[in-house]
Amino acid sequence: MNPRSWLFCPADRPDRLRKAADVADVVVADLEDAVHVDGKRAAREALIPMLREDPDRAGRIWVRVNNDEHDLADDLAALRDVPIAGIVVPKAESAVLREVSARTEVPLLALIETATGLWQARELATVERVRSLSLGEYDLADDLGVCAPEVDAEPLRWARSRIVAATAAEGLAPPPAPVSVELADLDAHRADTQRLLRFGFFGRMCIHPKQIGEVHEAMRPGPDEVEHAREIVLAAERAERDGLAVLVVNGRMIDAPVIRRARRTLELSTADQA
Repeated sequence: MNPRSWLFCPADRPDRLRKAADVADVVVADLEDAVHVDGKRAAREALIPMLREDPDRAGRIWVRVNNDEHDLADDLAALRDVPIAGIVVPKAESAVLREVSARTEVPLLALIETATGLWQARELATVERVRSLSLGEYDLADDLGVCAPEVDAEPLRWARSRIVAATAAEGLAPPPAPVSVELADLDAHRADTQRLLRFGFFGRMCIHPKQIGEVHEAMRPGPDEVEHAREIVLAAERAERDGLAVLVVNGRMIDAPVIRRARRTLELSTADQA
């Protein structure tokens, strides 16, 4: 199953990374925004030994690299042959994403944070090794000259739909929803996550461990949803055995997209048991 939660942590804090890997589906060791410009080398020197010494956790850790030419080259050199799950490319645009793709063999998540990157979304989704796209909405809002998403997300609706459509069009994994800076009102965070899921995002990127539970709860189907999904899947299995092309459940016609959605619902209902 695709990850439900992506938790960003400073790459220079291996202790936090280990704890984060125990609560989030995916941890993003951040060499970019979470590390002071003068501390990039020290962050790499702290991160790489931890990844090599703890391959089980490293298999669930992605690394957000830097975007500038010097630090990006050093990041990629340091990560060569290190057991990580993938690389998050910030401010992703065609040139830098293709450069990273050519210099690594791990999956990539393209984080779109500029107007240029947003316009190139479909092209970025075709780059080799790209697993999915997502949005860095705060940088993007600044570049577009619109308000921050917690003030009014309406100006970013088109950007959100564009990212979802680009990943779907290229058969990529659905994008994780962008981060929220809301840490105090977790009910509001959960409700916002549910809205983003309805846009077509799957899971969410988080900046604090307390957001993880709200994301997982937002994605957990209720008992009625699970029961209805189970009825659909069982009916589909019976129809397959009986050679029927059309089936009806509770007075409603059921087709292939509904069956796929029902299977995803059942998968999500057991996610915490995995």
